[in-house]
Amino acid sequence: MSKPNIDAYLTVIVTDKNGKVVLRKRHKSRSFVVGFLNALYADFTYVGNFQTPDIVVGSGTAKPSITNTGLESPISNGTGAGELQYGTDSLTTPAANISTNTGSMTWSKSFTNGSGGNVTVSEVGAYLTVGSTTYFILHDLLPSPITLSPNQVLTVVYTITVST
Repeated sequence: MSKPNIDAYLTVIVTDKNGKVVLRKRHKSRSFVVGFLNALYADFTYVGNFQTPDIVVGSGTAKPSITNTGLESPISNGTGAGELQYGTDSLTTPAANISTNTGSMTWSKSFTNGSGGNVTVSEVGAYLTVGSTTYFILHDLLPSPITLSPNQVLTVVYTITVST
């Protein structure tokens, strides 16, 4: 399994006095700092023409694709058969760890099985809405499905980290 990360690339270009390119180098950037997380956190929590982010769960089994626009089989919010009661999304303020040169924030949400029967969760995702546009930004297939018995609670936590 590959390790997820956030990547950026830095390209430097040198031209001579005639505009001819004499040097072009592309480097993997290692410059994400906790300010990136602070900006992300500010975007997630902005109160205005921006709604809060939304973690969702589903029962789909297809491997996530870079072009996914939603879960394969979303589980509805409610107490009916096959439904889960969606809690409120929660975010922690980004924190920097100077000794490890990393920064992180967490984003979580709880889902309660009030349906009276078992509900199986196999995929997790997240949406972010900016103004009137909703973006599907995360999609994960769980290593193995989780079956929630009546009254059990599933808490999903995304931890977003950066390092330099």
